[in-house]
Formats: sequence, structure tokens, C-alpha cells
Amino acid sequence: MPTERGQVWCSRGLPQRRKGLPENPFMVSAVFEDLRNRWNKEQIRKEVDDDISCFADTDYPWAEITVMVAGEADVECASVAKRTGCAVLTDDSDLLLHDLGQHGAVLFLDSVQTSSGVWDPAEPDIRGLRICPHSLSGRLGISSVQWFAYELQRNVHMSFAELTRISKESSQATELSSEYLEFLREYQYETPDNEVIRGARQSLLPLDPRVSELFWQYELPSIYCLGEQPHVYLGILNEDSSRRCAWEQGRTYRSLGYSLFNLSRPAANRFAAVHEFVRRGGRIVAEEITLSGTKTVASDMELVRRRLATAHAAFDEGLSAESFWFLFALSDIYRDGAGTTTIPSGKELESFLTKGYMAQSTKWTDIHLLAQIQAALYSLRILKQLLDIAAPGDDLIESSSLLADLPPLHIMMSRQKMIQSFANTRLVRHAIRQMIETYG
Repeated sequence: MPTERGQVWCSRGLPQRRKGLPENPFMVSAVFEDLRNRWNKEQIRKEVDDDISCFADTDYPWAEITVMVAGEADVECASVAKRTGCAVLTDDSDLLLHDLGQHGAVLFLDSVQTSSGVWDPAEPDIRGLRICPHSLSGRLGISSVQWFAYELQRNVHMSFAELTRISKESSQATELSSEYLEFLREYQYETPDNEVIRGARQSLLPLDPRVSELFWQYELPSIYCLGEQPHVYLGILNEDSSRRCAWEQGRTYRSLGYSLFNLSRPAANRFAAVHEFVRRGGRIVAEEITLSGTKTVASDMELVRRRLATAHAAFDEGLSAESFWFLFALSDIYRDGAGTTTIPSGKELESFLTKGYMAQSTKWTDIHLLAQIQAALYSLRILKQLLDIAAPGDDLIESSSLLADLPPLHIMMSRQKMIQSFANTRLVRHAIRQMIETYG
């Protein structure tokens, strides 16, 4: 949904009935990608009225300072806050439990707004809730807010005053309990593991968090791969939870990517499977994906090439790159019928692409179909990134180029962008006819 200039700083609140909606699972990846590749000075000038001459002398002023770190970002953010005394902009209250130093603080993202709640360009007074753990612990009369958090974890129903009293008593103990030391482990920065991480080679390519996590499970398995097999957490999509999980769409592409990357590693550093954590009904479960060998990978890669060649022959006429990829994902769903109760008609598909829904208004069938498209496209993105970081031979380089024009996430995951890309009704109708003739 487009936002007017300044509106982002106004007070806001979600209706109660919408507060249970899951967060956008692609938000972090999209912001990371945009800061590195989308927001150059020309694009920034289109969005702001302010002087941007203070930016670094480079076309993409935020690219070099946007970094994907190994493991949890909290540890690195806490380290920067401790060294510089800055405030970390976040919605993660756990960051308060890290050692932020005497002046380091947390600034909560959802609290940032104008003082009046209304944007006034003449008085752009923007405020937010800033909490400094060092100051807070002093006010509570305890040595560290970690003691308060530890006692809260053990006594979730206790009153604030009682928790404060117990925290004071616990913090004065001459010997720390093993339970408390275990609680602290997650929030300690200087550990032997972190020294190993600093010495390890960094991934030179900008990877999405999920792909980065998989990379580091192979790179430093003793730290990041604590189970027998590496794992990938796939975000919860906005979908119909009574139906088959939308992530079933695109599983072939993800499996191929995992297998390719696995084969690129030394033989001693390979695994037999990857566990994907996905929704099944109302639960989150680990589903095992068996990793393929060289012959199967080559065969599956050839299948991808053929699918893309077929789609290009059907859809290339007059369509933009993003339109092609939306149609490619939709054709996968149309061909496979994965998780669908009925195959949409040509008229319904045309309405979906041009309006975002197949009937008179948005229904669960539309929401789930969009989730399936997103799952298919993001699975292709995972495949592309894993192709890029695998040690490729000539064949793999060619395979990676097949996916080179995948649209960025702010387009790929936007229903509005999908609708905009199919504004030409004549081209849409032709593409739908081609889809039905080719895949029907």
C-alpha cells in the first residue's frame, strides 16, 4: 500500500482483528536488498524533500554499510552499541539483555512518530522510546537488567515490585548459579565461538537471511549446525491454514538448490538431508528433504531449463520481466495443481492478475494462490542464490544466468506490483490463453 510522504511518522495502530496476522516473512530480506541495490541517490531524491548532500560520495549511499552477519544480528548490534554508545533501532526487546555498555540503548521501532501524532513538515519533531539498560538497572537498584529478565522468566506471573525485590536479592549472591550462567550464554558477545566467526571467511555475495544461515551451517557446523542435519526456517506465509502449505510450491527448486550447494562442498562437509521448518496444519514441523547426487542434480537442472524455455516461448511476447516471472510461477501452480481444490478458469486467472482476486472481492482462495506464487518465486530466488555461492562449473554459471532477471523482492512479493504489471488487458488475455494451451 503506498504511503504519502511523512505519513510513516504519524501515530498508528492496527485494528484488533488484524493484530493476529503474521508478519511479512520477506520484510528483512526486502529491506536488506533495497538498501544495497535499490536506493541510489536518484531514487532517494524522488522520495524526500531534504538535502542529501551529506550522503557518502557514492551512488548507493547505504550499500557498503548494509551487512549480513553470521548468526544472530543481536550480537553484532550490541557490540556496535557498546563501542559507540549508539541506539539500536529495533522491535526486539531481547536486545536489552545484551551488554550495550554504559550509553548504548535500544530505540523501539514501533514507538517512532511525531510528538503530536500528525506530520507537520514545518515542525518535523520525531520521537521514540529509547531505553538504556545501564540506566534502567540503576533505577531498579540492580546490577544488571539481566537479573530482572532471569527472574521474570522463572516467575512470569509475579508482580513488578516483587520481581524487582527478588532480582536485587539474586544479584547480591556471591556465587552465580549454573541456571543463571546458562541463561546468560545467549547474551554474551565475547565467546570462543565469536572469535572463530571473526576468523572465518565471509560470504562475498549478499544473501537473504535464510540462505546465509544455511551457508554458515556448512561453513562453521560446530557453531551453527547443532543437529545432525542443517535446517532452514521458511517464514509463515499469509495463506489459508486449512489447506496444504503454500511452501509445497517450489519445493523442487529449493531441493535442487540445497543439493547443488551440498555437492559444492568438500566430501567430508556434506550432509544427507536438509530439514525445512514449515507449517503443517496449525503446527510448525521439520520436513526432511533428501539431498540428491550429481546425476539427479544434473537431470533436475535440465528440467528447470526446459520449463523456462517452454515458458519463454509462451509468455515473452510484449511482457515485462516481472510479468513473465509471475506467469511462470502461476503456470507451475496451474500445471501441478499442488494444493488447489479446483483449477481456476481462464477468466478467473485474468481477474486475479489484473485485480488481485478471482471473484467479486478477495477470498481465501485468492490469498492462498498469491501465497503459492510467492513461495514459487522465493524458491527460485533461493535456487539462484545457492547457485551463485556454489563453486560453479561452466554449466552452473549458465544455469544461474537463467534466473538472472528474477525481480527484486519489493516487486516479487507485492500483489500491487503484480496487478500493475498486468495493466494491459489484451496482453493478459493472450498470456492466459497461452498458459491454458501450454499447460492445460
